[in-house]
Amino acid sequence: MGLVQGLTEFLPVSSSSHLALFQALFGWEDLEANLAFNVAVHLGSLAAVLIFVRRELVAMFTTERRLMWVLAVATSPVVVVGLSFKDSVAGISANLAAVGGFLICTAGMLALSTRLPDGVRRAAQLPFPRALLIGIAQAAAILPGISRSGSTLVAGMATGLEREQAVRFSFLLAVPAIAGAGLFTFLDAREVAPGAVDEMLVGGATSFIASVVGMRMLVAVVMRKKLGWFAVYCAIAGTIAISVS
Repeated sequence: MGLVQGLTEFLPVSSSSHLALFQALFGWEDLEANLAFNVAVHLGSLAAVLIFVRRELVAMFTTERRLMWVLAVATSPVVVVGLSFKDSVAGISANLAAVGGFLICTAGMLALSTRLPDGVRRAAQLPFPRALLIGIAQAAAILPGISRSGSTLVAGMATGLEREQAVRFSFLLAVPAIAGAGLFTFLDAREVAPGAVDEMLVGGATSFIASVVGMRMLVAVVMRKKLGWFAVYCAIAGTIAISVS
């Protein structure tokens, strides 16, 4: 679970859809049955992304304070949507046909992104309306199968960010998104199952390592303009999800 969470959190393939698909294929228990473990694997991803975007985080409080407001504007839609539709979306995750359909939508989005021209803007220079558009794209990813990293990455490139800036801004947006999701899951968790601490440590550590690998892979793929690879992958995964539903 740590490996699946870490790799798919940052690669544009939708972590929620993969968790649902792997549970169905291998008969794993629903992650909600052990909320504390769910928090642990998300903390692994959060620690990894904090290290990866440390340069941007320092800049927000020193030389590029406008970036803080850009991040706040871009984060606001997912906060509103997440709080409003959390319970409704939970039911969709159990419907593999719907998950597969949304994965195919992600595939189409990634395929279209290969035709986008190279941008020129830095994240701190984004006009607030364009930051809001990226935030709306992230909010759409509350649907299982719509990739959060993919939607924010494509939206970033579509609004004029240069490729590396689009990737790093997508990672930066992940910080409040993962932290917020982890906090709400932590508040829902009533207790840690006996003997589960070792499992949590292993899951969290694995998620951290896999997240670092996933982020490095995404940067390399985007800079080489090979997002189409993930479009093919998502189309295949979506078809599998529909076929096993």
